[in-house]
Amino acid sequence: MKTPKIKLKFLIALFLLNGVINELKAQENLSFTKIIQADSMSKTDLFININDWFASVYNTSNDVIQMADKDAGIIIGNGVLFYKPKRLDLKSYGGHIEYTIKVYIRDNKFKVEMTNFRHFGSGYSFGNITTAEMHKTTGLSKNDYNRGWNDVKTKIEAYCTEIFVSLENSVKNTNKNENW
Repeated sequence: MKTPKIKLKFLIALFLLNGVINELKAQENLSFTKIIQADSMSKTDLFININDWFASVYNTSNDVIQMADKDAGIIIGNGVLFYKPKRLDLKSYGGHIEYTIKVYIRDNKFKVEMTNFRHFGSGYSFGNITTAEMHKTTGLSKNDYNRGWNDVKTKIEAYCTEIFVSLENSVKNTNKNENW
């Protein structure tokens, strides 16, 4: 009769482990990635153009770029996104969001990763921004926190899309401006 108890304990342990794994997946850091094609452009040309883009988009690329290795084809930088919510009830979350941007470069293409988003608000800071759907699951103000949490994530996603488009356009326009 010990076998059914062991099976029951095993099933309970398996069920609990599944819940923990799902919770961990929900806590992964938020990140956005895009691979951009740049036909007929060498790794060196792309590296130079993307470095130029960093200098143009960020006021001082020296403050942003943490690593730039032309041979390895990688540029890593840290940036800041200023966050100002439009809704009055979210004003205490206004502040800034720090992030890491990585660009991996090969011949004819490059990959842009934006990761490690950290929110610092004037009244309340969320800290690391994850893929979790809710920031708080309990408490009197959980709905307010979750509205702010989702607004921050929406702003980050829109910003990443802008960065991807800006980088892609910059590289494409560089090709057109070579014949001066």
